[in-house]
Amino acid sequence: MEDPPLLCHVDAGVATLTLNRPAVLNAMNLALKSALAAQISELGGRRDARAIVLTGNGRAFCSGGDIREMDAGRTPADTRERLLALHRSVFTPLAALEKPVIAAVNGAAVGAGMSLALACDLVFAGQSASFGAVFSRRGLVPDAGAAFRLVRFVGVARAKEMAFSGRSVDAAEALQIGLAQRVLPDADLLRETQAYAATLAQGATVALGLSKRLLDLAPGASLETMIEHEIGAVIQAVGTADHAEALRAFAERRPPLFNGR
Repeated sequence: MEDPPLLCHVDAGVATLTLNRPAVLNAMNLALKSALAAQISELGGRRDARAIVLTGNGRAFCSGGDIREMDAGRTPADTRERLLALHRSVFTPLAALEKPVIAAVNGAAVGAGMSLALACDLVFAGQSASFGAVFSRRGLVPDAGAAFRLVRFVGVARAKEMAFSGRSVDAAEALQIGLAQRVLPDADLLRETQAYAATLAQGATVALGLSKRLLDLAPGASLETMIEHEIGAVIQAVGTADHAEALRAFAERRPPLFNGR
């Protein structure tokens, strides 16, 4: 019996998703994409999972799409439908989860694997991690949201240089250019990422989700538009149990105990 392509473990409010095809560097085939889609959908409604860590089993985070399932003879209509289905089922729902999502990048994250990491809110990299927009080396162009998200992380000029060259960016450079937010020793990567996620899982989950939505909207919106979005989010946050708990805790001079509602 084959091992499942994706593992999920929930502990202390943190759901850890582990890509589990180490023999092929966690390349994304149809089975892994389907498992990701189902698990992301489920986690969106799980109250015991208030933060998420995404990582890979073995010596790579994700080597991108499984080249064995790529077909140069596919019609344009088929290509369009497959890519849209992938966005709608995996990448867009992952980015839209209204709870913090952290990529713990162990080893290589290339092509769509890099896109998967960038669909998370934060990227924590192991010292041996590398990132590559390798699409041009396969005669392809950035997809799976890479053109959109890479520019947001590193800016237009750096995104072009990475896409044109297809070169790998190591962990130190990824931190320098904003592709990663932390670099950790390989042996400590998952443990420290989970510990950080656990602190977020103890936070005001609704407020964190609303903050995430606001910050995702901000780059493409005017100040006036953002003010309206902020007011709407504040109205929602004020009505939460966590806000009421924060007020009580302040009055009682104690730390708040948020329940995520």
